[in-house]
Amino acid sequence: MFAWKNTSWNEMNADAALPMLDAQTSGMVAGTKVATPQGWARVETICEGQKVLTFDGGMQTVRAVTRHVLMADMTTTAAWPMSVPAGALGNREAMTLLPHQPVMIESDLAEEMTGDPFALIPATSLDGLRGITQSRPDALVEVIQLHFDCDEIVFANIGALFLCRAQSDLSMDVPQDAYTVLPLDVADDLVDYLACEDHHHALMAAAPAQTVAA
Repeated sequence: MFAWKNTSWNEMNADAALPMLDAQTSGMVAGTKVATPQGWARVETICEGQKVLTFDGGMQTVRAVTRHVLMADMTTTAAWPMSVPAGALGNREAMTLLPHQPVMIESDLAEEMTGDPFALIPATSLDGLRGITQSRPDALVEVIQLHFDCDEIVFANIGALFLCRAQSDLSMDVPQDAYTVLPLDVADDLVDYLACEDHHHALMAAAPAQTVAA
């Protein structure tokens, strides 16, 4: 099973995990596209009863949709959205993430730690990686949360992967089969590793050109 779902690592570290689905700092920002049987659709157009493509479960029915708005004049910097350039997370288009929204990344280090190359981390850990930045919103931000029969990872913006909690998790009680999000300190270490990997790949790509120039 993907994304560290019900692994022994999860059981050992469950107490250290963040309460990632904070009602004000998680969910998908309006304009984010999700995959449906009819093609890519803006998340704000998705209604209860529609199907959305998920990572582990294929097409799954949306059981509930919740919405809220982030105020443009918010002063709590920790709640500011994350701007993600195209390609930073496998996404073909630029997108905006909320800081506590769990997103899936692929990493050799995650595979070494758990035997699974896929890991869920809070978006706030990505600040500074591949041009991802956190900034104060200059307008109202509409946020949409999709809920299913059980926790699901949904495809967004043609490549990115977001965690959506089950309908039963609206009360913040995490069901036993929930995907586990990495604790913030572990997620930060994993992102540092990704940054080092990116730097190494850049050096390797530049090496042939330097050799020719010499």
